[in-house]
Amino acid sequence: MKINRLILIETSSPGNLGAALRVAANFSVATVALVRPKVTLDDPIVDRWACGARQYVGIEVFDDLDGAAADSRTLVATASGRGRPDQPAVSPGEAIDAVAQRGPEGAALVFGSETRGMNRDDLDRCDLAVRIPTDPAFPVLNLTQSIAILLSHFAIARDPSDTNQPVPAPHHTVEALMAHLHTTLADIGYLDPDNPDRILRKIRRVFGRAGITENEATIFRGICRQIDWARNNPRDPESGPPGRFNQGSTQEDN
Repeated sequence: MKINRLILIETSSPGNLGAALRVAANFSVATVALVRPKVTLDDPIVDRWACGARQYVGIEVFDDLDGAAADSRTLVATASGRGRPDQPAVSPGEAIDAVAQRGPEGAALVFGSETRGMNRDDLDRCDLAVRIPTDPAFPVLNLTQSIAILLSHFAIARDPSDTNQPVPAPHHTVEALMAHLHTTLADIGYLDPDNPDRILRKIRRVFGRAGITENEATIFRGICRQIDWARNNPRDPESGPPGRFNQGSTQEDN
C-alpha cells in the first residue's frame, strides 16, 4: 500500500531532513510537506544526507498543519510512548487497516519535531495516532527511523481490494466543521469557557475514528446553523417546534 504524502512539522536537523527525503524517495512518496521547518533547504547537509533523493520527491513548505493537510482525507500521526501514556494510539497494523478501509489515496503520515514531537493541537487534528512498539525503557525513535518503519509497514501491506466504505471528507472540511461546532457550542454554553478543547477533543476523536464524510459534515454544519438560527429567533412556545427546512437550515441529506 503506497503512501503519497509525508508531513514533517518543525524539523530541526538538516541531516534528518535529508535522510527523510531519501526514505521518502525509497518508498515512492510523491510529496514531503514541511511545516515551519527549522532548517533551510539550501543547507548542503540536507543534500548530503538526501543522496540525490530531491529529484524524486516534491517538497512543499507551509505555515501550519491545516495548510499542509488541507486536501488529505486521513491523517496518521506518530505518538511517542514517552510522556503521553493517556494518548489513544493504535499499532502500525491497526493504522494500516484503518487507512485501507478509508482509501490510501488521501492518506498522509505526520511526524513532529525531533525534540518535542507533535504538540497537542496538531495531534488533535489527526484522525489516528500510531505508536511503534518499542522497549518501554527507551521508546523514542529517531525521526528518520520512524518514517522508515512506518513506510515499510505500509509498503508490505497489500493494496486494499475494492471497498464500499465511503470516502472521508478532506481535512479542510473537517476543520471548518470543528470551527463551527466550537462557535455554536460555546454560544449555547455547552463548552467550558476555561477548557473548551476538553469536549472538542472527544468530538474530534469520534470523527477521526468514523472517517466522517463530506455529506455527514454538511449535515452537522446544518445542525449548527439550525441551533444558531433558533438561538437568535426564539419561538413562541405555543407554536410547536420549528420545521426542519425553515430559514435556518438546508437540505443536507440531498
